[in-house]
Amino acid sequence: MLYNSIYRADDDLLANIHAYGTPAAQAPVIHIRATENGDTAAVYLTSLERVWATAELAESRT
Repeated sequence: MLYNSIYRADDDLLANIHAYGTPAAQAPVIHIRATENGDTAAVYLTSLERVWATAELAESRT
């Protein structure tokens, strides 16, 4: 696995697990639902929150 593309809609997450040499459309996608006791979803949600917390607006190059 190289990296994941993570898509979030409320408490539902889709993680597209990219594999070297495999087009994204053919790579596995895991559906994860956040629950009170769900550690797996919490890992992905924490990761997304870290990215958003450190994200910066890209400057326009036009």
